[in-house]
Amino acid sequence: SERRHGEVCRAILRKNGRFLLQTQRSYPNSVMLLPSGGIKPGEDVEHALLREVWEETNLEVSVDRFVALLRYEDDDSRAAFQTFLFFLREIDGHLQTNDPHEKITEWREALPAELPSYAEELKKIDPTWANWGLFRAASLEALTEFCAGSRF
Repeated sequence: SERRHGEVCRAILRKNGRFLLQTQRSYPNSVMLLPSGGIKPGEDVEHALLREVWEETNLEVSVDRFVALLRYEDDDSRAAFQTFLFFLREIDGHLQTNDPHEKITEWREALPAELPSYAEELKKIDPTWANWGLFRAASLEALTEFCAGSRF
């Protein structure tokens, strides 16, 4: 199968003013992060975004704006990977996972001011997961910067 070249990361602002964070069985120390999911080969970014929202959350959302493009490269610079970070607003729905293959074990809600502490937790995880932690912290840091510089 073709390797995914990127993912969509969702900053979903709930009606209560908090962002949705999640953890999965495979994550170390049950760290919490923004939900994200792969863009399938040939799939456009917007379709991947809405598909992933439905699969993981079942929420009806509005796509408010594109926040950031985060690009990662391996040391040999051949394997580039991109994260497209979007700011979404919850409109309606009941939070549940529609895709039985998702391995989400917990959802948590965080105020914008709480996001930096979650990024710090990701940066401090077990050394064998260090690069993954930095990779996942980057989207929380980009969202924190976005929240600080805009009215939403």
